[in-house]
Amino acid sequence: MLKKFVFVVTGMLVCIIIFQGCFYDKADQQYPSTGNCDTTGITYNVEIKAILDANCKDCHNGTASISGIDLYDYSTMSGLALDGQFTYGTLLSAVMHQGGAPFMPNGRPMLQDCDIKKIAAWVHGGAPEQ
Repeated sequence: MLKKFVFVVTGMLVCIIIFQGCFYDKADQQYPSTGNCDTTGITYNVEIKAILDANCKDCHNGTASISGIDLYDYSTMSGLALDGQFTYGTLLSAVMHQGGAPFMPNGRPMLQDCDIKKIAAWVHGGAPEQ
C-alpha cells in the first residue's frame, strides 16, 4: 500500500513538473524583448529617412504634402529638429507627444520606442545629414 502511495505521489509530482514547464503562450508577451536599439552615428539619410518612410510619408512627402511640412527636405527636417522652439524642439515634441507641437503621427499611435530614441539621438547629435 505504501509503495502504491509513493508511486502515485511521484507520478503526480512528475506530471506537475512537466506541465509547469510546458506553458504555451505568445513568446513576445511572455518574454518581451529588451531590444537592441543602436543610437550611435544616426544620420538623416540612413536611419531618419527610413523612419519617415515607414511612418510619415503619407502626410509629409515632398510632392503632395498634406500638412505643408516636407520632411523629405533635409533643411526643413533639420530645422524642425534644431529649432529649440519648445523644450525638445518641434520634431521631438511631436514624436514624444510632449510640449506644444501637434502629436505625430497624426491620428495614429506613437512611434516605436526605438524610433523615438533614434530621432532623439539624431537631434542631440546635431542632426547630421550623412
